[in-house]
Amino acid sequence: MKAAKIAPQLLERAANIFAELGLPFEQAINVFLAKSVQAKSFPFSVALKNEEKAKGASHSQTPHKISNAEITEAIQDLVEHSLPQSEIENLTQLTYCCNTFGLSFPVLKLAKSTRPEDIRSAAKDAKERNRYSTTKVAQRDEKTYVICTQWTDRHRNAFCRWQAIFSNES
Repeated sequence: MKAAKIAPQLLERAANIFAELGLPFEQAINVFLAKSVQAKSFPFSVALKNEEKAKGASHSQTPHKISNAEITEAIQDLVEHSLPQSEIENLTQLTYCCNTFGLSFPVLKLAKSTRPEDIRSAAKDAKERNRYSTTKVAQRDEKTYVICTQWTDRHRNAFCRWQAIFSNES
């Protein structure tokens, strides 16, 4: 396959948009290509908020700021009902989660079983600090995953963009 030539101005403008979205350029292209293959078409539309709306909101919170509990519930629902197995595997990988969300922990961590002691053990990091929910777990294909709780304001936009991609498949 011959390498496609991308107009330098277009490349620069796209890189700036992806940077503003907090998404590495290569990751944005990989997501787009994977989704295009899956959809056999353009997979979704993604856009920055209209600048007028953004100015109108000034520096206040967005109309609905997603909470950690809502993130946990959304991940649980997606894992249990609709995420492709490949994306579940991605969410157990630190590098993917760091590149996609800016997190310092994988979104999902496999627990040995559904027993409370195994859930509590999986929820801790190497320094014995709880980093995952012990009350909300996701189950799929006889596997139990604990869900990361370490979301801060800087991660929420990236989560919402990711959720929009996977919530629109069905």
